[in-house]
Amino acid sequence: MRLYRGIAVPESKANEAVAVIEGNGLLVGGRFWSGLAVHDLKMRLEPLWDEPGLSLKLTRPNSAEPLARVCACVRARDALYYACSHNRKGEDTTPILITFDADPDDVVIDGRDFLYTVIQLGNATLSRKALERVFGTAVLRYADRAWASADQQVRIACADLAVQDPDVIGAHAANELVLGGRYRTRFSSAFMVRAPVPKERIASVERVDHRAYVLPDIDVALEQLLP
Repeated sequence: MRLYRGIAVPESKANEAVAVIEGNGLLVGGRFWSGLAVHDLKMRLEPLWDEPGLSLKLTRPNSAEPLARVCACVRARDALYYACSHNRKGEDTTPILITFDADPDDVVIDGRDFLYTVIQLGNATLSRKALERVFGTAVLRYADRAWASADQQVRIACADLAVQDPDVIGAHAANELVLGGRYRTRFSSAFMVRAPVPKERIASVERVDHRAYVLPDIDVALEQLLP
């Protein structure tokens, strides 16, 4: 699965950042990285779904270690948004685009800026149709179950399953609509990839010129899906 990651670093450290990625791959906790951690639920999706008492205790168990992840996109244009706009601030003025390959089993949706919010705060009347357009029909069982409960832990647990469902992942990867998410983000799809990503899977690491970048227009804004 071809993926793209966009970062921004200080100009004085850009060459070093490129060399580190080319030499070591994508690491978590290194000088240029802030990692995320998500439990791997892919092999247990259906047993968890069948649990009548689905909750965060099941999807985020204290007994298991979450897996480290890095953020990435399936389209270069989305990664360029993060490199040239969202992550480019303060001293981090130099955008870098990283192209790499990952095993689909190591990829989950990054739902923090859109999907989790819609499942937690949305409803079938306002949110269902748009959610299907962006995440496919497979997402609806998770959303419908979440909206049928007033318990936020149940809603979040449903989202935890949705972001790891292969059919939801595939539909989201195919989405062309530009989403306007939390923190003014703009993207068509967002993912987390199990880290570290070895250097053998890095296809290219390149500095890019932010001056040629143009923000995309938003097709589906988060606030349109919320009451």
